[in-house]
Amino acid sequence: MEKQIYNLTLEELISQVKTDLITKEYVVCDMDKTNYNIELNMLHKADFFALVLIEKGSCSYTVNARKSKITANDVLFCPMHETFTIDHISDDYKAKYILFTLDFISQAGFNYRSNDILKSFSNNPFIIISGEMEIFERIKFYLNQLQSLNNTQQDNYYFNELIWHSFSLLIYEVDNYFKSIEITKPISPRGEDLATKFFMLLRENFKEHHDVQFYADRLFVTRKYLSKMIKKTMLKSSREIINHVLVTEAKILLRNYHISVSDAALELNFSDQSVFSKFFKKHTGQTPSDYKKNDHF
Repeated sequence: MEKQIYNLTLEELISQVKTDLITKEYVVCDMDKTNYNIELNMLHKADFFALVLIEKGSCSYTVNARKSKITANDVLFCPMHETFTIDHISDDYKAKYILFTLDFISQAGFNYRSNDILKSFSNNPFIIISGEMEIFERIKFYLNQLQSLNNTQQDNYYFNELIWHSFSLLIYEVDNYFKSIEITKPISPRGEDLATKFFMLLRENFKEHHDVQFYADRLFVTRKYLSKMIKKTMLKSSREIINHVLVTEAKILLRNYHISVSDAALELNFSDQSVFSKFFKKHTGQTPSDYKKNDHF
């Protein structure tokens, strides 16, 4: 007889959280054995992603017929739609969770279908970072930031940008660890130096210069070589990085009620408003005007 699978929804779990949240696309919560609401030894499947920071005690679980155990100072990433069972949690169990939706990932600037980070997460279900206290402490800091931000008692005009910033740092922190243990070809000092100089130039010039050739010329390398080294070092092309910086800045500008779409286009040195709108829609799925109208959270 086939076992029943119990579906966990973020909406249901959020309804049990006492804090009034600004957005229900993610929640950070603290759990111990007294408020742990997943029934043991039953099959479950979640419609959300989860990152779990084990502060004390231990938890045993099974996924894909493989049994694992996480203990204090471990970090566990759980992709959505994986079937699992929680076999045991210790009496002194204490953990901090962030649960987030696919939409929230997209809003933070990650494309689930094409992004290497999320692909690697999904291809390695229930992956663990163990014995890395510096990473553990940094992730804990990001979770505390995200928990503090998502509270109706907080009054912050740049709420969206702040949470996207903290969330991006969190995701990159986790993925950087896995990239570091997966990389077989060492990155040359020349590659690292070039990437550092590229980011410094980009920070100073991204509003005026959107073309990779500009940065290649300033760094005295060919466009092809720059793109090759950035891709090898950052696992993203130089064009993707430039576009991501432009989109992030565009979102910040558009959130300002006093800045029009044409003002944002001018500020970011697009030839005209229609070119800017086409660029923005390509990378966000909506027009700048619609973005300004939407109350995202």
